[in-house]
Amino acid sequence: MRRPLIVASLPIRTIADLDLINDVKEADFIELRLDYMENPASLDLEKLIKYRSKIIVTIREVSEGGVRAVDALWKSMYLKKLYDLGIIYDVEASYLQRYQVPYEGMIVSVHYINSLPSREEIIETITRYADKAFSVKIAVKAFKGYRTLLSSLLDIGYENLTFMPIATDPIKRLAFSLLGSKLIYGYVSEPTAPGQLHYRDLIRIFNCIFTAVGLSTG
Repeated sequence: MRRPLIVASLPIRTIADLDLINDVKEADFIELRLDYMENPASLDLEKLIKYRSKIIVTIREVSEGGVRAVDALWKSMYLKKLYDLGIIYDVEASYLQRYQVPYEGMIVSVHYINSLPSREEIIETITRYADKAFSVKIAVKAFKGYRTLLSSLLDIGYENLTFMPIATDPIKRLAFSLLGSKLIYGYVSEPTAPGQLHYRDLIRIFNCIFTAVGLSTG
């Protein structure tokens, strides 16, 4: 059993919110949700360079749970600049099918919020991106049958997959993280997805579990 990497998710509404990054302690990564900004283009990338070893930048598409819509071509250019700077970002698989954006070493995500996908559909996404991505993240809303679906994907041979039930209780999110997810997301100031625990609670829970069974928490 391995400990999932803990991602502390932080909504960024103004440039001043970047100061909160320094308040986040012990999380493996800090996700900056730039889709909360009214004008994310106003964020100078130079301000992110000093944090690049610990941040994940996300500009989530509204169709997959994002807060504000952004210009798709601008997003493409912005992500390419992040790539050149060595900053990890989260990009939707659906976006990659429309725009040529690097995904090597990045998080490729897909959020099923309107209906339950087939196992074959998910496996197709995984096999397309998992060899080069840092993680392929599969988030599925808690429709009937979602647990059976996600459970069937746990042993398909990749170590970099993240499975995330949406709109469900925290216990089920924890369960899937312990069954083999690479990442688990907690919040810093407010949840950015249903069922999230505070990232400090995740740290305490995992420290307790992994210490009790004699495994490393790092």
